[in-house]
Amino acid sequence: MHPSRILPTVLALVVSSCAFAQTASDVSRKALPSTLSTPKVYVIPMHGQMGTDIHPQPYKAIVADAKKVKPDIIIIELKSADIDNNFYLKNDDQKEAGQVHMEEYRDLVKSLREELSDVPQVMWIQDSVGFGSLMAFAWPDMYMTSDARLWGLQKVAQLASGWSDPDVAAKMLAAWTGIGKGFLQQGGYPLELGDAMLLPEKTLSVKFEGRDSSWLPDTSGVWIVDSSKDSTVNFDATTAEDTGLADGVADTREDLMFLLGYREFENADSGEKIFNDYVESWRKSYDRCKEWLDAAQNVDEGIKGFGQRKSLFEKVIGAMKQYPAVERRLQREMGLTRIQLEIEVDNIKKEIARNKNTGGNTGGGGGGGGRGLGGGGMGGKR
Repeated sequence: MHPSRILPTVLALVVSSCAFAQTASDVSRKALPSTLSTPKVYVIPMHGQMGTDIHPQPYKAIVADAKKVKPDIIIIELKSADIDNNFYLKNDDQKEAGQVHMEEYRDLVKSLREELSDVPQVMWIQDSVGFGSLMAFAWPDMYMTSDARLWGLQKVAQLASGWSDPDVAAKMLAAWTGIGKGFLQQGGYPLELGDAMLLPEKTLSVKFEGRDSSWLPDTSGVWIVDSSKDSTVNFDATTAEDTGLADGVADTREDLMFLLGYREFENADSGEKIFNDYVESWRKSYDRCKEWLDAAQNVDEGIKGFGQRKSLFEKVIGAMKQYPAVERRLQREMGLTRIQLEIEVDNIKKEIARNKNTGGNTGGGGGGGGRGLGGGGMGGKR
């Protein structure tokens, strides 16, 4: 990046990280209802890929729905892992790895916590490896399933590794980790824990005072959680509970509600339906887009082929507008953006006009027609 563009980028990230930190203390912790024997529970899923499945689009509808339902307790159910539990299989799909949209995730947390601030909210981690772990720390009441992981925040520091200038890299590291720490501050977690989760060179231990625990940025505590200077700290459910990071371990929703003090509860599942419908819809749309793009590669040349290709590209553009997640996946897999497609459609329109003006004898020359689109070559048949 040109030096003249670096400073605005760094400043924007610094301002962003400071803004999140400032809001952290503004959101109060709502107490669980003590007079209800059967509370109404509203589950907000955070399942799947960060940046596509876990995207602001469905949560706007979920927030509006939750306000209508008026639940007594909200459970944020997190299941987003970039690495499979079966390490020996090496079957992780890199296309499904979490995407880097930290400011968007910050705004999502802010929306859920502020717009639904009158309802107690509990974070229940079923599995989290990658950027999803930022979300886990944004809520002060944390529970985990017995096989849950809370890993992967070294990815935040890795965002600064692409800068060759050491001064710029240091500034970018401070900015990115500043945003990352904002999530922990939002949940009321100490910066010592944040440093160890985000920075490989930091160590972490814990000391106990009665039933309370305190985190230390070194190995002087009673329990050494992380003594390595080569990797960030990761938590399993047992360690998280024993050190006081997690409030408890629950494998089912019933177990979780029992730990919260309720033997019975009413399950309001409309938020889950909104989320599941969104994920199913955008992924179907994404699959159709791949079919349309493949078909665009195989149309005949000539004015008829131009029209077919234009129609197929316009369908993809429509899907991208309807579901931003579709564009994000196509950009990751094919290097293809909506702007590129819109330019290509405009080129095809010009090509069609030239064909009409010359009686259809150009034979597809003159550029356009979709060749080379997205780095994958989406022109017609050769």
